[in-house]
Amino acid sequence: MAQWALQFTPCVTIDQPSETLLMEVQASLRLWGGESMLWQQLNQGWQLLGWKPPDDIIMAKAATPRLAQWLAHGQGTIHLQFIPEAQPHLDLFERMGIRNLEQLRKLPRAGVQRRFGKALLQALDTAFGQAPDLRSWISSPKVFESRCELPARAETTALIEQACGRLFHQLAAWLAAQQLGLQELDLIFHHDDPPDTLLTLGFASPARDASRFQRLLGEKLARHQLDRSVLEITLQANQVVALPHQTQDFLGGGADRHEAMHELVERLQARLGHGHVQALVVLDEHRPEYAMACEPLSSPATPRRSCTLIHDRDAHRPSWMLSTPQPLKVIHHRPQYQGPLQLLAGPERIEAGWWDDRPTATAQRDYFIAQSCRQQMLWVFRTPNHDWYLHGIFS
Repeated sequence: MAQWALQFTPCVTIDQPSETLLMEVQASLRLWGGESMLWQQLNQGWQLLGWKPPDDIIMAKAATPRLAQWLAHGQGTIHLQFIPEAQPHLDLFERMGIRNLEQLRKLPRAGVQRRFGKALLQALDTAFGQAPDLRSWISSPKVFESRCELPARAETTALIEQACGRLFHQLAAWLAAQQLGLQELDLIFHHDDPPDTLLTLGFASPARDASRFQRLLGEKLARHQLDRSVLEITLQANQVVALPHQTQDFLGGGADRHEAMHELVERLQARLGHGHVQALVVLDEHRPEYAMACEPLSSPATPRRSCTLIHDRDAHRPSWMLSTPQPLKVIHHRPQYQGPLQLLAGPERIEAGWWDDRPTATAQRDYFIAQSCRQQMLWVFRTPNHDWYLHGIFS
C-alpha cells in the first residue's frame, strides 16, 4: 500500500505500532485536482488493490499526521482509548471524569506532565501542531518484484487475471513514482510441485498503464494453457526505461495514435508470435529489389537499419514492386504492355552490384516512367542489350 501511494506524493510513511499509512498531500492537491478528486482516486485505488473502504480500510484527514491517525482509528471521532500514550491512564481518566480529548487538553500542562508523564503531553503537542512531528519517509525500491498469494487454487484464467490485476496496479504505481516505462515483465506461476511456469509479457513501446498490462495478459493466457493449478504469482519488472510524464493534448487530437499502434503490435505479437509480426526496413541500396527487407518487429521504438542515402527529391518510386521484373515485348523499338507504352520521364541510370558475389547481382539499367494505353503509370527499365522489363506499378 505504501509503495502504491508514492504515485500521489513522495511523503509517505508507515506507523508500525498502529499499522497506519500516513501521507502528506498538501503540496500535491493541486496536481490531483483538489482534495475531493484525490480522495476519490485513493478510494478507487484501494478497491483495485483488494481493499474496500470503509470495511477493510478507514481513511481520515487532518492537519497533522498524529491527529489524522487518531481520527482513522476512531472512525472519524477521537477516543482516548485509541491514543497509545493515554491507554495506561484510562482508569484514572474515568475516575477524574475525563471522557474526551477536549477535556484532557483543558487540564494544566504542568499537572498533566507530573501525573501522566511527558509522553502524553508530547503526543498532544504534536497532534495539534505545537511541536514538530518528525517522520522518516519511505523510498521506492529500485527494482520491482511483488508476490501475490491466491485465496484458493486457480484453475481458470479468470482467477489468474484477477490476481494479476492487483499486481499490475502496484507495478503501474511504482512506474509512475519512478517516471519509468516497462518494456518487459515476467509472471511466475507457482504450483504445488516444481517447476514453476514462466510467462513473459513484452511491450512494443514503454508502458506503465495497468489496463494495457491486463489486455496483453488476456491475449497470452488465451493461447497459453496452464496444465496445473496456480497457488501464488510473482511479478518481476525486467526491462525499464525512463518515461517522463507527458502533457495531455488540450484539443484531444491524435496524440494517442502512436501509442495505439504500439498496443496493436504487441497484441498481434501475443496472438501470432514475435516472428510473425514483421516490418519493412529500408536499406542503403541502389537496386530496387534489394532496397527493402522484412524483419521481425521487436519494437517500433527500437532503432532499425535504415537508408542513409539521400535520394533526389524528383525521383519517384512505385508503391507496388514486382518481386521479379516482367519481360516486355518490343515492337519497332517500343516496349509493349497492353499496347505500346508512352515514356513520360527518364532515363534514370542505376548501375550497381559489382561488389556482390551473386551471379545476377550486377544491375545496369535505365528506368523510365511510362503510361499504358489504359492510363496506367508503370515503372520500366531498359538493359544494355535493349531488353525491356516492367518492375513496378504506381498506385
